[in-house]
Amino acid sequence: MIHTVSISDFRQDLSYYIGLASRGDTIIIKDSKKGQETARLVAGRRWDPVAYSKMLKELAHRPVFSAENHPEWATLKDVQKWLRETRKNADRDFSYIK
Repeated sequence: MIHTVSISDFRQDLSYYIGLASRGDTIIIKDSKKGQETARLVAGRRWDPVAYSKMLKELAHRPVFSAENHPEWATLKDVQKWLRETRKNADRDFSYIK
């Protein structure tokens, strides 16, 4: 849930808003005089090594690139041809490099 609060209200109930943020809510602190967002308070994400390991194992069994999904990459010559054409057609401008 997202809560929008003025700086003065945030200052008055600081522990309340920190508690909301620690439970997963987002607190947007606005400057009421300027009418713009000043800060955003969100809880930090914790790294879960078990979930990360599980995700890696699931993804390891899914081929991302294969000749079936990308017939233009079936052989080394096909890859080289595709790469040359892609680079030639790319709209890149390196004139800013001196």
